[in-house]
Amino acid sequence: MARNPQIKEYTLKDGEKRFMFKFYLGTDSLTGKPLTTTRRGFISRKEAQDAMNQLQLEVYSGTYKKQQYEKYQDIYNMWVEQYENSVEESTFVKTIGIFKNHILPAMGSYKVDKIDIATCQKHVNQWAKKLKRFRMVKSYAAKVLDYAIKHGYIDKNPFTLVEMPKKRKQIVLDEAEFENFYEREQLIKLLQSFEQQDNLMVYTIFHVLSYSGMRKGEVLALTWNDINFERSEIRINKAISRGKDCQLYLKTTKMV
Repeated sequence: MARNPQIKEYTLKDGEKRFMFKFYLGTDSLTGKPLTTTRRGFISRKEAQDAMNQLQLEVYSGTYKKQQYEKYQDIYNMWVEQYENSVEESTFVKTIGIFKNHILPAMGSYKVDKIDIATCQKHVNQWAKKLKRFRMVKSYAAKVLDYAIKHGYIDKNPFTLVEMPKKRKQIVLDEAEFENFYEREQLIKLLQSFEQQDNLMVYTIFHVLSYSGMRKGEVLALTWNDINFERSEIRINKAISRGKDCQLYLKTTKMV
Protein backbone atom coordinates (compact mmCIF):
# COMPACT_ATOMS: atom_id res chain seq x y z
CA MET A 1 0.00 0.00 0.00
CA ALA A 2 1.34 3.41 -0.98
CA ARG A 3 2.46 5.69 1.80
CA ASN A 4 0.34 8.75 2.58
CA PRO A 5 2.51 11.80 1.82
CA GLN A 6 0.64 13.79 4.48
CA ILE A 7 2.17 11.61 7.20
CA LYS A 8 5.74 12.61 7.96
CA GLU A 9 8.41 11.04 10.10
CA TYR A 10 10.48 13.08 12.57
CA THR A 11 13.13 12.37 15.19
CA LEU A 12 13.01 13.19 18.90
CA LYS A 13 16.02 14.50 20.83
CA ASP A 14 16.69 11.02 22.18
CA GLY A 15 16.82 9.62 18.65
CA GLU A 16 13.44 7.88 18.66
CA LYS A 17 11.22 8.09 15.58
CA ARG A 18 7.70 9.53 15.65
CA PHE A 19 5.05 10.34 13.03
CA MET A 20 2.84 13.36 12.46
CA PHE A 21 0.37 14.79 9.98
CA LYS A 22 -1.27 18.08 9.09
CA PHE A 23 -4.92 17.87 8.13
CA TYR A 24 -7.10 20.36 6.23
CA LEU A 25 -10.40 20.99 8.05
CA GLY A 26 -12.05 23.35 5.59
CA THR A 27 -12.48 27.11 5.41
CA ASP A 28 -13.27 29.44 8.29
CA SER A 29 -16.70 30.90 7.47
CA LEU A 30 -15.84 34.10 9.33
CA THR A 31 -12.40 34.91 7.91
CA GLY A 32 -12.34 32.81 4.71
CA LYS A 33 -8.95 31.41 5.72
CA PRO A 34 -8.12 27.68 5.57
CA LEU A 35 -8.35 25.75 8.84
CA THR A 36 -5.81 23.03 9.62
CA THR A 37 -4.83 20.91 12.59
CA THR A 38 -1.53 19.19 13.31
CA ARG A 39 -1.32 15.89 15.20
CA ARG A 40 2.00 14.40 16.27
CA GLY A 41 3.55 11.87 18.60
CA PHE A 42 2.40 8.68 16.86
CA ILE A 43 4.69 5.69 17.37
CA SER A 44 3.98 4.11 13.98
CA ARG A 45 2.87 5.24 10.55
CA LYS A 46 -0.20 3.00 10.86
CA GLU A 47 -1.21 4.67 14.14
CA ALA A 48 -0.96 8.07 12.45
CA GLN A 49 -2.99 6.84 9.46
CA ASP A 50 -5.74 5.46 11.72
CA ALA A 51 -5.93 8.78 13.56
CA MET A 52 -6.14 10.67 10.27
CA ASN A 53 -8.92 8.37 9.01
CA GLN A 54 -10.90 8.94 12.21
CA LEU A 55 -10.40 12.70 11.96
CA GLN A 56 -11.48 12.67 8.32
CA LEU A 57 -14.65 10.79 9.26
CA GLU A 58 -15.47 13.33 12.00
CA VAL A 59 -14.95 16.28 9.66
CA TYR A 60 -17.09 14.81 6.87
CA SER A 61 -19.88 13.75 9.28
CA GLY A 62 -19.94 17.18 10.94
CA THR A 63 -19.07 15.89 14.42
CA TYR A 64 -15.52 17.25 14.62
CA LYS A 65 -16.31 20.45 16.54
CA LYS A 66 -18.31 18.53 19.13
CA GLN A 67 -15.34 16.27 19.73
CA GLN A 68 -12.80 19.08 19.74
CA TYR A 69 -11.96 18.84 23.42
CA GLU A 70 -10.86 21.98 25.27
CA LYS A 71 -9.06 22.21 28.60
CA TYR A 72 -10.53 24.05 31.58
CA GLN A 73 -7.70 26.61 31.26
CA ASP A 74 -8.72 27.34 27.65
CA ILE A 75 -12.36 27.93 28.60
CA TYR A 76 -11.25 30.08 31.54
CA ASN A 77 -9.15 32.25 29.23
CA MET A 78 -12.24 32.95 27.10
CA TRP A 79 -14.56 33.43 30.08
CA VAL A 80 -12.30 35.80 31.99
CA GLU A 81 -12.03 38.13 28.99
CA GLN A 82 -15.77 38.84 28.98
CA TYR A 83 -15.96 38.74 32.80
CA GLU A 84 -13.50 41.62 33.06
CA ASN A 85 -15.94 43.86 31.19
CA SER A 86 -18.84 43.05 33.53
CA VAL A 87 -17.43 43.88 36.99
CA GLU A 88 -15.47 46.55 38.87
CA GLU A 89 -11.72 46.40 38.38
CA SER A 90 -11.12 45.60 42.06
CA THR A 91 -13.61 42.72 41.90
CA PHE A 92 -11.89 41.42 38.77
CA VAL A 93 -8.49 41.47 40.47
CA LYS A 94 -9.86 39.52 43.47
CA THR A 95 -11.50 36.99 41.17
CA ILE A 96 -8.42 36.20 39.09
CA GLY A 97 -6.53 35.84 42.37
CA ILE A 98 -8.98 33.12 43.43
CA PHE A 99 -8.50 31.31 40.12
CA LYS A 100 -4.74 31.68 40.18
CA ASN A 101 -4.33 30.46 43.76
CA HIS A 102 -6.99 27.77 44.04
CA ILE A 103 -8.94 26.78 40.92
CA LEU A 104 -6.51 26.70 38.00
CA PRO A 105 -3.77 24.76 39.85
CA ALA A 106 -6.39 22.11 40.60
CA MET A 107 -8.42 22.01 37.37
CA GLY A 108 -6.60 23.97 34.68
CA SER A 109 -5.22 20.94 32.85
CA TYR A 110 -8.50 18.97 32.77
CA LYS A 111 -10.41 18.48 29.53
CA VAL A 112 -13.81 20.01 30.20
CA ASP A 113 -15.73 17.13 28.66
CA LYS A 114 -14.02 14.71 31.07
CA ILE A 115 -14.77 16.64 34.28
CA ASP A 116 -17.34 14.64 36.24
CA ILE A 117 -19.16 14.94 39.57
CA ALA A 118 -16.52 12.91 41.43
CA THR A 119 -13.75 15.24 40.23
CA CYS A 120 -15.68 18.35 41.26
CA GLN A 121 -16.60 16.84 44.62
CA LYS A 122 -12.95 15.99 45.31
CA HIS A 123 -11.80 19.56 44.77
CA VAL A 124 -14.69 21.10 46.71
CA ASN A 125 -13.79 18.85 49.64
CA GLN A 126 -10.17 19.95 49.40
CA TRP A 127 -11.11 23.63 49.29
CA ALA A 128 -13.42 23.18 52.27
CA LYS A 129 -10.56 21.81 54.38
CA LYS A 130 -8.30 24.80 53.86
CA LEU A 131 -10.55 27.75 52.94
CA LYS A 132 -13.24 29.54 54.92
CA ARG A 133 -14.94 30.83 51.77
CA PHE A 134 -14.77 27.58 49.84
CA ARG A 135 -18.37 28.03 48.66
CA MET A 136 -17.33 31.15 46.76
CA VAL A 137 -14.40 29.29 45.17
CA LYS A 138 -16.76 26.53 44.06
CA SER A 139 -19.16 29.11 42.63
CA TYR A 140 -16.44 30.73 40.52
CA ALA A 141 -15.15 27.36 39.31
CA ALA A 142 -18.68 26.49 38.19
CA LYS A 143 -19.04 29.75 36.22
CA VAL A 144 -16.38 28.61 33.76
CA LEU A 145 -18.26 25.37 33.09
CA ASP A 146 -21.50 27.35 32.65
CA TYR A 147 -19.64 29.33 29.98
CA ALA A 148 -18.55 26.05 28.37
CA ILE A 149 -22.19 24.94 28.21
CA LYS A 150 -23.26 28.18 26.51
CA HIS A 151 -20.62 27.70 23.84
CA GLY A 152 -21.37 24.04 23.16
CA TYR A 153 -18.30 22.37 24.68
CA ILE A 154 -20.28 20.39 27.27
CA ASP A 155 -23.96 19.64 27.95
CA LYS A 156 -24.18 19.93 31.74
CA ASN A 157 -22.33 21.33 34.73
CA PRO A 158 -21.24 18.63 37.23
CA PHE A 159 -20.76 21.27 39.94
CA THR A 160 -24.56 21.55 40.24
CA LEU A 161 -24.71 18.04 41.75
CA VAL A 162 -21.86 18.48 44.24
CA GLU A 163 -22.74 18.10 47.92
CA MET A 164 -21.37 20.99 49.93
CA PRO A 165 -19.36 19.94 53.01
CA LYS A 166 -20.60 21.22 56.35
CA LYS A 167 -17.93 22.61 58.61
CA ARG A 168 -18.25 21.56 62.22
CA LYS A 169 -18.72 24.38 64.67
CA GLN A 170 -15.90 24.69 67.11
CA ILE A 171 -16.62 25.46 70.75
CA VAL A 172 -14.98 28.71 71.80
CA LEU A 173 -13.83 28.43 75.39
CA ASP A 174 -12.69 32.01 75.79
CA GLU A 175 -14.63 34.34 73.49
CA ALA A 176 -12.63 37.35 74.63
CA GLU A 177 -9.61 36.03 72.75
CA PHE A 178 -11.52 36.18 69.47
CA GLU A 179 -13.04 39.65 69.76
CA ASN A 180 -12.15 41.84 66.80
CA PHE A 181 -13.60 45.20 67.78
CA TYR A 182 -13.06 48.05 70.21
CA GLU A 183 -15.27 48.75 73.19
CA ARG A 184 -16.33 52.38 73.59
CA GLU A 185 -13.62 53.09 76.17
CA GLN A 186 -10.97 51.41 74.04
CA LEU A 187 -11.95 53.46 70.99
CA ILE A 188 -11.74 56.70 72.98
CA LYS A 189 -8.25 55.79 74.21
CA LEU A 190 -7.17 54.93 70.65
CA LEU A 191 -8.35 58.27 69.27
CA GLN A 192 -6.76 60.12 72.17
CA SER A 193 -3.49 58.36 71.43
CA PHE A 194 -3.61 59.45 67.77
CA GLU A 195 -4.45 63.00 68.85
CA GLN A 196 -1.49 63.13 71.24
CA GLN A 197 0.86 62.03 68.47
CA ASP A 198 0.11 65.31 66.72
CA ASN A 199 -0.72 63.50 63.47
CA LEU A 200 -3.88 65.29 62.37
CA MET A 201 -4.34 63.18 59.22
CA VAL A 202 -4.28 59.82 61.02
CA TYR A 203 -6.50 61.12 63.82
CA THR A 204 -9.04 62.52 61.34
CA ILE A 205 -9.20 59.34 59.28
CA PHE A 206 -9.80 57.09 62.29
CA HIS A 207 -12.24 59.55 63.82
CA VAL A 208 -14.35 59.60 60.65
CA LEU A 209 -14.15 55.81 60.31
CA SER A 210 -15.24 55.33 63.90
CA TYR A 211 -18.24 57.65 63.92
CA SER A 212 -19.54 57.46 60.35
CA GLY A 213 -19.51 53.76 59.48
CA MET A 214 -17.75 54.55 56.21
CA ARG A 215 -15.37 52.14 54.54
CA LYS A 216 -11.66 52.90 54.43
CA GLY A 217 -11.69 53.41 50.66
CA GLU A 218 -14.62 55.83 50.95
CA VAL A 219 -12.86 57.96 53.57
CA LEU A 220 -9.64 58.10 51.55
CA ALA A 221 -11.58 59.27 48.48
CA LEU A 222 -13.22 62.25 50.22
CA THR A 223 -12.60 65.76 48.94
CA TRP A 224 -13.57 69.12 50.46
CA ASN A 225 -16.51 69.30 48.05
CA ASP A 226 -17.97 66.21 49.70
CA ILE A 227 -18.24 67.89 53.11
CA ASN A 228 -21.03 70.29 54.09
CA PHE A 229 -20.06 71.89 57.39
CA GLU A 230 -23.26 73.93 57.66
CA ARG A 231 -25.50 70.85 57.52
CA SER A 232 -22.94 68.49 59.16
CA GLU A 233 -23.13 66.15 56.19
CA ILE A 234 -20.64 64.03 54.25
CA ARG A 235 -21.47 62.99 50.70
CA ILE A 236 -20.29 59.45 49.93
CA ASN A 237 -20.21 58.88 46.17
CA LYS A 238 -16.81 57.32 45.43
CA ALA A 239 -14.10 55.15 46.89
CA ILE A 240 -10.45 54.37 46.33
CA SER A 241 -9.76 50.77 45.37
CA ARG A 242 -6.86 48.69 44.13
CA GLY A 243 -6.89 47.40 40.56
CA LYS A 244 -4.46 45.74 38.18
CA ASP A 245 -0.78 45.79 39.11
CA CYS A 246 -1.82 47.12 42.55
CA GLN A 247 -2.63 50.51 41.04
CA LEU A 248 -5.10 52.69 42.97
CA TYR A 249 -8.14 54.08 41.17
CA LEU A 250 -11.43 55.83 41.95
CA LYS A 251 -14.68 53.90 41.63
CA THR A 252 -18.31 54.70 42.37
CA THR A 253 -19.79 53.41 45.59
CA LYS A 254 -22.39 50.68 45.73
CA MET A 255 -25.97 51.95 45.84
CA VAL A 256 -27.92 50.80 48.90
